[in-house]
Amino acid sequence: MKKILLGLLLLSGTITAQENDKTLVIIGGPTDLWTNNRGTGKDEFNAFQHLGLQYSKRKSVNMDIVYTTLAGFKGDYFSPDVWNNKFISAGANMRYFLIPRKKTSVFKPFFQIGADAFARRDYGFPGNAYELSALGGLGIDVQVAKNFSIIVQSNLAIPMAQSTEAGVKVASVRGSNNSTSFGLVYHFGWKAAKKKAEEEAALAAAKASEEAAIKAAAEAVEQDRLAKIAAEKKVVEEAKLKAEAVAKAEAEAKVKAEAEAKVEAEAKLKADQEAMAEVTILYANNNWDLTAESVVKLNGVVTALTARPEINVRIDGHSDSFGTSKNNLKASRFRAQGAANFLVKNGIAASRLQVNAYGEDKPIASNDTKAGMAQNRRIEIRIIK
Repeated sequence: MKKILLGLLLLSGTITAQENDKTLVIIGGPTDLWTNNRGTGKDEFNAFQHLGLQYSKRKSVNMDIVYTTLAGFKGDYFSPDVWNNKFISAGANMRYFLIPRKKTSVFKPFFQIGADAFARRDYGFPGNAYELSALGGLGIDVQVAKNFSIIVQSNLAIPMAQSTEAGVKVASVRGSNNSTSFGLVYHFGWKAAKKKAEEEAALAAAKASEEAAIKAAAEAVEQDRLAKIAAEKKVVEEAKLKAEAVAKAEAEAKVKAEAEAKVEAEAKLKADQEAMAEVTILYANNNWDLTAESVVKLNGVVTALTARPEINVRIDGHSDSFGTSKNNLKASRFRAQGAANFLVKNGIAASRLQVNAYGEDKPIASNDTKAGMAQNRRIEIRIIK
């Protein structure tokens, strides 16, 4: 048998395959059935042989619709006296060829998916089990003569629904049906396919002639339409260019004005910052009351902040190192907050003021002399963003 198959495969390389649209196959092979013995409650694996017929109809260069019926039995093909039919099945599936088939195609690998109806003896019970399964598989068809080929395929069917004497199960059926089939394929219907191709060619030629006439009749109208579109487009482009020139001039003017405004704002901010950079108010020892000189300086700050509502200030309070650090921190806070209260009382929003107290931590002069300590008892007011 192996030598015969090898010879057929070698012969297939010299055969010009025919383009048929129907096939009929005699197939056979082993089937391994995994099911549940309802009598014992245990899973069982049973090996069978099967024989059957398969018919296919071509739908495209890649796809066939295939119908298959099988009968399974114990024993082997050459021992008819031990024939013992155990199951029958009928199914339909879509077979998709991985390489588009041509007249010279010899090796045609494929995969297939479909559904399979299966009737078998119910293990452990005297009745029968009926199952509806989802099927999928792989295979190859090898052309060996003008109207004949050899097919090998392997399918796996998984039960989706089952009916037995115990009842009906849906989507909870255990088991599988794994079958491998070998078959001799007879190809026919190639004349019908050839006739169909000729009819399609004639229809295509008639359609092409009609399309050419319609195209020729439409070309004159199309030329007029294109000329009109070109004229309209020219008018639109000229208007667009004019509008773009105006917009460009306006944009340049706007950019120039914004740049000038920015320079002016930066200069004004710089002037404000310089004007307030040295606003420092000094205090007597252990004192945070505002003096007449302090009020003059704070009025200047009020004037600047009123004129520029978009800026904020920071008020930092400081002290010398005389006494405890706790008291010094307290004194610096009272000094800074007193200045802030003055600004708020004179119309400046509290949200524009940031008050900080540093105590004796940031001296600007030595605390070893009275003059240095006098400089350290201070508040500083600076512009912040």
